[in-house]
Amino acid sequence: MKKFLVVFLMLCFLAPIVLFTDEDEQELPKITTVQDIVDKMVKKFESIKTFVANFGIKAVVEGNLKKSSGEIKYRRPDTFIMIYKWPKDQIIFSDGKLLKIYIPELNVVGEQRLETQYRSTFFISGKTSLYYLRSKYNFSFAKSNKPIMIGDMPYYVLKLEPKESLSEFKEIKLWVSKYWLIVKAEAETIGGTTITISFNQIKINKNLTEHEFEFNLPVNTQAIINPLLFDTRKE
Repeated sequence: MKKFLVVFLMLCFLAPIVLFTDEDEQELPKITTVQDIVDKMVKKFESIKTFVANFGIKAVVEGNLKKSSGEIKYRRPDTFIMIYKWPKDQIIFSDGKLLKIYIPELNVVGEQRLETQYRSTFFISGKTSLYYLRSKYNFSFAKSNKPIMIGDMPYYVLKLEPKESLSEFKEIKLWVSKYWLIVKAEAETIGGTTITISFNQIKINKNLTEHEFEFNLPVNTQAIINPLLFDTRKE
């Protein structure tokens, strides 16, 4: 279940998180409402077609810190591959219809077909992700509508709280840059796990071939219906 939540959070914020450029405005414009920010984010995300980056994930589970890292490649609207450096050689892949998780230490690949009723959870396009989140969560400023400074960079900090009690996350926080891009995402699950996602070495709208989304599994790998997804049991 925890792996599903990490994948869910990763996909919700995959396309929005991109590298700063010097061509954008240098100061934050005056903002009065959260809706102003979300509208500008939606418009910005529409230009993102591909995304390549190194990723890092931190999860605090029952007081214990767990880390993972690797490379991710994404192509709009529905294809991505995550190749882990740690845990070594683990792979997560989706073409929007089928999700696969390869676990080398078990020599198995979990497969889950994303039926229509589940696909909204796995929207990768930043614009669509925001529509999904707005349907499930109430957006507000975490403290105030004034940006905070981290180093020499200003950020708006948004808080998302679920509209329904049966939600994937108890709370989500987003750090939004002056370029209307999410530069940090942190979420607390209903089970008390805190997940933080970060990216570096980011490249946007790079030409990606079909070959870059292919991977070869060992011939004796066992395929199973993925037990980690869409499980309604508590963590």
